[in-house]
Amino acid sequence: MMHVFEIVAEPVRRRLIEILAVGEHPVGILNDVIAMEFAVSRSAVSHHLKILREEGVVSVAVDEALPQSRLYRLNGSYLQDLDVAVGGLFHLWQHRYGTAERRAPVHPAPALRTSQSHRAGRKGLRGHQGHEHGENGEARDECRTWLRGQPHPTWTAAGELD
Repeated sequence: MMHVFEIVAEPVRRRLIEILAVGEHPVGILNDVIAMEFAVSRSAVSHHLKILREEGVVSVAVDEALPQSRLYRLNGSYLQDLDVAVGGLFHLWQHRYGTAERRAPVHPAPALRTSQSHRAGRKGLRGHQGHEHGENGEARDECRTWLRGQPHPTWTAAGELD
């Protein structure tokens, strides 16, 4: 099943939905309008109508006035699904990060490994000798202490770092 945005992402399908939003239309009219606007064949229009039918976006019925013709109508449930999807985007937009109203969450820094015996027999952190950071990691501890004492950077309303 296609996502509601995938359905309207195709310009031909989007235009078919727009046409059917004002009311039901026979397939011949839909073919003529789309073929003229997009310079596509009737079989291409039929292909898009088939996708819309299979996805439950439109329904088709026999035209009472002209029994050999079919009437297409837009299903309101699709528009409701589309509205819900757009509403979800608005929710994300209202809770976005990096604005003056809402900053990105601050996560604690991951703990650094302490100097210990490695399963392969090497001591210390990978690629580092124990004496570069002190045998017990004193330099790391000093760095962490200094970082904790620093004020948290803030963003201005213009989106610049203060």
